[in-house]
Amino acid sequence: MNPLIKGSYCFFLLISLIVALAFSLPVIADEPHEGAEHSFHRHHMALFIGNTQEGDENGVSFGADYEYRFNQIFGIGGIVEYAGGEFEHWLGLVSMFIHPYGDWRIIMAPGVEFIKGEDEGDFVFRTGIGYQFHFGERYTIAPEFNVDFGEHETLFVYGISIGLGF
Repeated sequence: MNPLIKGSYCFFLLISLIVALAFSLPVIADEPHEGAEHSFHRHHMALFIGNTQEGDENGVSFGADYEYRFNQIFGIGGIVEYAGGEFEHWLGLVSMFIHPYGDWRIIMAPGVEFIKGEDEGDFVFRTGIGYQFHFGERYTIAPEFNVDFGEHETLFVYGISIGLGF
């Protein structure tokens, strides 16, 4: 099966899951997490700096993400990231964020990887986890660990995000 068609199916299933979960849990929407010390913001933007690694190959990574939270648990958004060094590629991801408890955040994101020197993008799927430390009412710092499953490689991406909720 063509990778772009396979990616479209995964994207459609992910969006369907997000919509079904977000609108089937209206009771959770206004209830705070047990033990939560702060309220969440519907919008969150963050800048990322870290490392992309595959075996001995490394490359500094820079990126940005945006999340819109439907409720305390579910959010959707997007991620744009560049990995330099030995990789030289851009990622564009549509992401689903799950906040299972407290300040933990799980990321699932299908998307496209554009490698320098190639004309077509490749399907990639990211999974990841992070923990958001809150400073004041609006600011976060979050260590993150992600795994990108691509057409021909599996990459580990880890680093720190600095964010703003509004």
